[in-house]
Amino acid sequence: MQKVYIIKKDFQPKENKMSNGNVNYGLVVLVAVAASVISSLVTYKAISADKMKFAVVDVNRVVLSSKEIAALSADRQNQIQELKKMADEANVKISAENDPDAKKVLSEKALEAINAKKETFDRVHASGLQAADKRINDIINGIAEKEGLSVVFNKASLVNGGTDITDSVVEQVR
Repeated sequence: MQKVYIIKKDFQPKENKMSNGNVNYGLVVLVAVAASVISSLVTYKAISADKMKFAVVDVNRVVLSSKEIAALSADRQNQIQELKKMADEANVKISAENDPDAKKVLSEKALEAINAKKETFDRVHASGLQAADKRINDIINGIAEKEGLSVVFNKASLVNGGTDITDSVVEQVR
């Protein structure tokens, strides 16, 4: 069984209570309370911001100045040279071999050895980077605590403001 809906042609929507002069006082009170709460929060944030001191540090400059990062970079270059040397030696052996099956075996073994060495180098390098990163963060946190700073931002992500502590950090990472 289907339902049939009848729509009257002379349908008129109900009048809005606001249009005839009536005011919804409950809504007005709610808006006033919300505005008061928002105003209080803004005032609180402005007052507490005066107590909060923040700093900036040029992380790129710190990293470029770090003797630990420089040592890791030099080690990485040595690792790359060692892998290249392994590949060159393997290519000489493979080139000297005439049997295609033997060449394939030599190539697979050399590739396996190079990849294993590379994975070891990658783990050592990543571990060194993590240790250097922790040390730099510890230095930044120590300076911030000593100077009573609440927050430290990367200088690259902040347009203006804050005490620049980059020089103090650079002195300690050199």
